[in-house]
This record gives sequence, structure tokens and C-alpha cells, in this order.
Amino acid sequence: MIDNIHKWLILRLTLVWLVLSLVVGGLVNYIGHIRLDNHVVDMARAETSHYTADFTAYLKSPTPQALALFSRKIQTLIEKDHLIVVEFYGADSKKVTEAFKSSVAEVETRLPKHGTEFTNTSKILCEKLTLGQEIFMRVFVPIFDDAGLRSGYLEGIYHAPNDIVVQNKRESLWALILVVVVMFVITLALYPLIIRLDRKLLEYAHILALTNIGMLKVLGSAIAKRDSDTNIHNFRVALYSVRLGEKLHLSNTAMQGLIKGAFLHDVGKIAITDAILLKPGKLTSEEFETMKTHVSHGGDILCSYDWLQDADEVVRYHHEKFNGSGYLSGLKGEDIPLNARIFAVVDVFDALTSRRPYKEPFNLETSVGIIREARGSHFDPAITDLFLEQVEALYAEICNEDEPLLHGKLEECIKTYFR
Repeated sequence: MIDNIHKWLILRLTLVWLVLSLVVGGLVNYIGHIRLDNHVVDMARAETSHYTADFTAYLKSPTPQALALFSRKIQTLIEKDHLIVVEFYGADSKKVTEAFKSSVAEVETRLPKHGTEFTNTSKILCEKLTLGQEIFMRVFVPIFDDAGLRSGYLEGIYHAPNDIVVQNKRESLWALILVVVVMFVITLALYPLIIRLDRKLLEYAHILALTNIGMLKVLGSAIAKRDSDTNIHNFRVALYSVRLGEKLHLSNTAMQGLIKGAFLHDVGKIAITDAILLKPGKLTSEEFETMKTHVSHGGDILCSYDWLQDADEVVRYHHEKFNGSGYLSGLKGEDIPLNARIFAVVDVFDALTSRRPYKEPFNLETSVGIIREARGSHFDPAITDLFLEQVEALYAEICNEDEPLLHGKLEECIKTYFR
């Protein structure tokens, strides 16, 4: 079971690590791109500012000589910076002049051309462009005169320096690796903590189970003291039930309900008066009707405690008969819960083979004959056949053993099915 817990936890922690790494890594990568874009925008704005002052000076005296001088100056500037093309427009949106970086003329032809989408804006704008692995920025800078009126604008294509792009990508990669490693370390650190908490939880669950089982024994003993002054009947029927349940391959959950129900099957007799419960002779019809109610009293007692509710099937229905003639519900066939059908066989068998106030124990042969005769009427035929296949071994193991030995065997069953 511990191995399964380790595998379960490792699988889920690995899944959490991968998901968190993808989510946080994606966020880190996104932030890296934003940071690179903002850095490139700042650089593009800074470099285009070198041109705006000269263009503003030219617009104040727009002579052919001034234009020729301005054109030569911007061509010299563009060969030194990261702009690959810069165009200047007047207030009427007509091109005044332009400059190209000769070394990247072919690249410029593959980028978007001048459009009219920026012509009516009054603030600096940047539009990111990509060409393969390289990053470009289309920059628009409006130019205003001393009166605050737009006298023209600049539009250029800025090429982000490769070393800046590579450095940013490297930083983003290392940040991503760091995130993955940190997430892994955190996940690794959580593993022993969760295992420790799980063990603590198992310890508390075990303590709680022992407490509940102790309560089960106390309640069973109280019933036995009221009825027969001994727990041995409860031990025997619980063990018979377990052995039969094992042959039927019941689940642990079903087996728990069967053991609880077998041990507490007569809990409702607490509500029956001593005059009826301990009467040595045969009950009158009125007394028997009263005795029948112990199954409903038992169900009512158990329903108030969640841990015992799976015992209700046995407690409330162990006196039903396969042909529908039992009490109190008159259930028939497989409408009777399986655990109740199992217990009905072993309860009657133990009653036949043990001493009661009103009878001496029957021998094995006589008891088997009575059980076989009631097959299909009182008892489920399939369960009866399975019981009769092993009845001699069960009789030898359980019927004549003393109470401490039976108690020890039942303890082993509880350890097995109440883990």
C-alpha cells in the first residue's frame, strides 16, 4: 500500500511540476518578450530624436540648399545608427526627403511600405515587425512647431541590434531554466512533507479505527451480557461470516459491513424486556411479535452513527427468508442484501450447534441436514451450497473453540479488513 502511495504521489507531483513549469515558464517568456519590445521601443525613440531637431530646423527655412544639407546629414547619421530607412513628411503629408542604409537595402524592400494609418496621429507610435529571427520597429514621430501645430512627421524602420536580441533571449532562457529548477526543488521538498503528513493521517485513521472497533466490541459485549452473558456467539458468527465472505470474494468494504453486522446483529434486543428475552420456554405469539421488533430497533440504533451504518443490512434483514416468509420486511430472493443472506445461514447454523436456554446443541450431521432442508426456502441456495462445501472445516475450526482463541482469530480478521 505504501508503494502505491509513493507512486501516486510521485505521479501527481510530477504532473504539478510540469504544469506549473509550463504556466510560469510561459509567463516568464511573455514578460521577456514584453521587456525586449519595450527596450527596443526606447532605443528606437532615442535614435529618431537625433533626426527631429534637424528636421525642425529645416522646416523653419525650407530652401533647396537647406534640404540638400539636411539630406546629406541624415544619410551620414543613418549609416552609424540602427535605423535602416527614415522618411520625412511635411504638414501636407508629402515626402520631403528620405535616407536608406546601403548595407540593408534588400531587407528594406521586404518590409511594409509607408501608409496613411499614422498621418493623423499626434503622438509617437511604434509598431513591431519581424523578419525571420530579426526584430524591426516601424517608428512614427510627429513634429510640432513653436505654436504647437504639427508641421510634419518622421517615419522610419529601426533594426533592433542583434546583440540586444540575443542577450534578451539568453536572459529569458536562463530565467525559464531557473523557474523549472525552482519548481522542481519545491516539488521535491514537498514530497517528504506530504509523505509525513500522509503517515500522520494514517496513524490518526488507525487510532480512529481502533476506537471504533473498541466501541464495536463494547457494544457487542453489552448485548451479549443482556442475552447470553458471553461474547462467544458473536465471535463465532462473525468468523463464520468472514470465512463465507472470503469464499464469495467480497470486497474489503463489504467485509467490514459484514463483520460489524455479524457482531451487532442482535443489538436491537436491548429494547426487548427480560421477560421475553430470557424466557426459557417457547414464546407466545404475542411475545414472538415483540421479539421480531429487535431488528427494527437495531437498525434505529445504528442509523445514528455513520461508521455503523454499513452494518444495517445484517442487523435489519438477517431474519428475512429467501422465499419471502421472513420478518420484518418480507423481502424475497436477491432483494435481501447479500450480507444478510450470508449471515442468515451462519446465524442459524451456530444456533443449531450451540447450547441455548431452550435446547442442547445439535451435532454436525443433524445441523447440516436442517440447513440443507431449508435451502431455497429460508436460505439463498447458492450461498447455502458454498457454506455446505466447507461446513466440516468451519465446524472444526470454530464451533468448539474457547472464547479467547476465537477472539484472537477475530482480531486477525479485523486487522486484515479494517486496515
